[in-house]
Amino acid sequence: MTPERKKEGVLIVDDVVENIEVIGGILRPYYEVKLALNGSKALKIAESENPPDLILLDIMMPKMDGFEVCRRLKQNPKTQNIPVIFVTAKNEDIDEAKGLEIGAVDYLVKPVNPVIVKARVKTHISLASAMRELEKQKEILQENLSLREEIELISRHDLKGPLSVFLGVPEILNREKNLSPRQLEILKILDQSTHKMLKMINRSLDLAKMEKGKYPLKPVPVNIVKVIRQVYDQLNPLATGKTLKTHLLVQNYEADSDASFIIPGEEFLYYCLFLNLIKNAMEASPEKQAVTVTISSGDRISIEVKNRGEIPPEIRNRFFEKYVTHGKDSGTGLGVYSAQLMAKTLGGTLRFTTSKEKGTSLIFEITLPEA
Repeated sequence: MTPERKKEGVLIVDDVVENIEVIGGILRPYYEVKLALNGSKALKIAESENPPDLILLDIMMPKMDGFEVCRRLKQNPKTQNIPVIFVTAKNEDIDEAKGLEIGAVDYLVKPVNPVIVKARVKTHISLASAMRELEKQKEILQENLSLREEIELISRHDLKGPLSVFLGVPEILNREKNLSPRQLEILKILDQSTHKMLKMINRSLDLAKMEKGKYPLKPVPVNIVKVIRQVYDQLNPLATGKTLKTHLLVQNYEADSDASFIIPGEEFLYYCLFLNLIKNAMEASPEKQAVTVTISSGDRISIEVKNRGEIPPEIRNRFFEKYVTHGKDSGTGLGVYSAQLMAKTLGGTLRFTTSKEKGTSLIFEITLPEA
């Protein structure tokens, strides 16, 4: 035998007993009805262990009117999600906008129409129930996402164990005297690939720390000109494939071979940050155009990465969000997201400007600490 379904609860608040009896008589066959003759009693019932699913609240009451009761309900985390329907007399001059602004979901006019009362109450209880269910689903999804991320972090960390075995293999085999040039070349490739994989794992673990604000930054003086040049060298095949010109400006002048610009931070973190930004700029740039990095100082240090492409309107509002990508089959949507994390970890900010006429600029800014 199926157990009887528990009725939803409705709290009727009015200082006139006759009004309560009328509305209570309409709703009692369908809901568990509770009554309160003043605002103080209504607040106590709403905060009880068995709160109502909806409140019908008279506006004109002595001592504490309906507006004040609603305001207190919405300020209290225990009661803020209970929907409130104001009940007002037909001849009362009431500011409905004020009621909706402080959190009411609807109005009923006295003398009430039974059909309308039942319809409004049913609608708003159903909406509130759906919202609660969505919140539960959101919590479950968040728990699952957190669990997945924890498992991924553990997996990445555990990969470092077997990888450490490979790290020692090239050194051991290099001690052999009878290796051919080809074998030595293969060992060198193995050594480079293993170290690259280890860096990727460590970077992934570092990004997780940055997301939680727990990355242990150890700032030292960094020549950012040198870092940008290293990034350009790394991305040269991409630039060559699209016939892109690359420029590096310091204070609006093309940087010469001896140029230097020192800022505090971690060199590898800056390298990863600008590798992401410049790679993104090159991929977005039209062919035979230029990608320009401009380093300048004023109230803040500014490093701008500019290209002639335009950020698609569809993703502009979500450009820095995780997994957002557009028009790239192999894109992960992590490049700009991780760049923003690195910028924040370094104590700076990352923003962008974009238009069809002027192209796109990704701008990293940082304030130097006072001496």
